[in-house]
Amino acid sequence: MEAIMATASSLQVNSHQANTHDSTGVPDIRTIDLVVLTLDDMGVIRDCSRACEQVFGYLPDELTGRHVSMLLPQLPDTELVQEGRINSRLAHLCHCAFAFQARRRDGRCFASELFINHLGSHNVVVLVRSLEASILNGGAISAKPVR
Repeated sequence: MEAIMATASSLQVNSHQANTHDSTGVPDIRTIDLVVLTLDDMGVIRDCSRACEQVFGYLPDELTGRHVSMLLPQLPDTELVQEGRINSRLAHLCHCAFAFQARRRDGRCFASELFINHLGSHNVVVLVRSLEASILNGGAISAKPVR
């Protein structure tokens, strides 16, 4: 998880919140709307960053063992890994900066961007970044499942 967090903290996030720095001049990862999720191949959450509480309203321990579609409703039946690789359609949508619907604990939805990587055998890392400062009240983003 430390390697993943190091990767997440090195990403350049185009957000007004990314301008907060600690005493070393490094952006404070807690202020960036970037959540790191570690999933198994079936989409079950194995681990997540503390930013999950800020972005989604859940403590990391509350999400362990739950399916990622709880946070990303467009991924209920999506095979994340096909033939040992990330689902090509999902990878393409992530590469094209497709706006995925994300859902907070209170049910409010917001637009998010996903970055997804296959990490060794049976582990998938998903970075979720909020695209909007204001939370949408559903409907603004198509909730079609990704196949």
